[in-house]
Amino acid sequence: MPVTFALLFLLSQATADPCYDPQGRPRFCLPPVTQLAATAASCPQACTLSPGNHLDPGETCNSNGSLTLALGGPFLLTSVSLRFCTSGPPALILSASWAAGGPWRLLWQRPAWPGALGGPERVTFRSTPGSKSTVVASHLHVEFRGQARLAAAGLRGRCQCHGHAARCAARARPPRCRCRHHTTGPGCESCRPSHRDRPWRPATPQHPHPCLPCSCNQHARRCRFNSELFRLSGGQSGGVCERCRHHTAGRHCHYCQPGFWRDPSQPISSHKACRACKCHPIGATGGTCNQTSGQCTCKLGVTGLTCNRCGPGYQQSRSPRMPCQRIPEATTTLATTLGAYSSDPQCQNYCNMSDTRVHMSLRRYCQQDYVLSAQILASEAVGLAWQRLAVHVLTVYKQRARPVRRGDQDAWVPRADLACGCLRLQPGTDYLLLGSAVGSPDPARLILDRHGLALPWRPRWARPLRRLQQEERAGGCRGLRAPTPSPRPEHY
Repeated sequence: MPVTFALLFLLSQATADPCYDPQGRPRFCLPPVTQLAATAASCPQACTLSPGNHLDPGETCNSNGSLTLALGGPFLLTSVSLRFCTSGPPALILSASWAAGGPWRLLWQRPAWPGALGGPERVTFRSTPGSKSTVVASHLHVEFRGQARLAAAGLRGRCQCHGHAARCAARARPPRCRCRHHTTGPGCESCRPSHRDRPWRPATPQHPHPCLPCSCNQHARRCRFNSELFRLSGGQSGGVCERCRHHTAGRHCHYCQPGFWRDPSQPISSHKACRACKCHPIGATGGTCNQTSGQCTCKLGVTGLTCNRCGPGYQQSRSPRMPCQRIPEATTTLATTLGAYSSDPQCQNYCNMSDTRVHMSLRRYCQQDYVLSAQILASEAVGLAWQRLAVHVLTVYKQRARPVRRGDQDAWVPRADLACGCLRLQPGTDYLLLGSAVGSPDPARLILDRHGLALPWRPRWARPLRRLQQEERAGGCRGLRAPTPSPRPEHY
């Protein structure tokens, strides 16, 4: 039994990771000190050295009493031993360099040795404990003066792993650390692609500074560090996920891409968390949907989650532009509502003008917020105050502060303006529409009211309107202000 316990103890010691404590928490670790280079020569020969058996460093020996050793990579030097054929030289200079051709850093200098017979035969330089005295070098230069001859030189040190590795392949060129704490690189000098939520830092005896994983909800294998986000978070998180998979998007791959919606029955980390919208190509206005419910944006008269059927009061048509039209009874009512003229006394002097013939001057053109040609497709009542029109904008001659886009969209008309005959609109007819958005309850919507005009379109108007458009772009509308219209209904 004692033998068994001893074997188990030795096995546990052999498999223990010096970079982690018994509870699995990361801690500061260093590779062991090894012999980096050893050179030797016979004393009768002046500076004729051969590489040792530990490493095969490049070496250069000059006749003026100097030796340069290339270690093959950066190492933490702990000691340098020099042995001379005779008593020590009157002067000795020891320098180190981080890279070939780089500046030399003076490590040790002894201008003269005490005593009439010279200094000692063996000289050893040791790096004292402490981070400030740490010497990291890939090349070592020894310069000795006088009649002394160098017999041997030995270097000891460890791989430069920045406190993130306890083992190192020192024979590799360059030497490679077996990195822990989710670091990577020959010297553990950077974080792994999936662990860049905080900036890389070298480990210290007080703190191991391990690299932390980015929160990507298992939808990305790599991330990048953003210093500004790290600052705004108070130094807590700065990772930005890259190449989100499974139709996800966002800094943490936490929402769905356009064209997909979030399935509430699946966790956000699931590969099936985002489902395709599947909007009908004819009944929907596009391929995107509400990312919470999956509801597609339907055209006028179309309903359903994917906009695949006509709503109440509508029937299927043969037009892909307007796939659902009102049933015949509703169409008759619609034509009456849009085209009738009321003799109600309240309509007296209500409309802006009774004559639809108007001279389009530059002043009148500049006073409009929009001038465009469009086709009226259909209409439906929304509340008690407004009528929603489905229109197809053909040409935009003048823009509002919020641009009017071409194609299918909605326009809003006060029902009182239709009842008094201020605007006489017929479905399926092209119109020249002029209006102002000043005083509109929602400037983002296209408003048609009694202060504007809806004239049946004439092709001969296209050329004069283009000319006015060019004059506007040349600055012709400067100083021409639009009149302020009266208030409109407050609710849709």
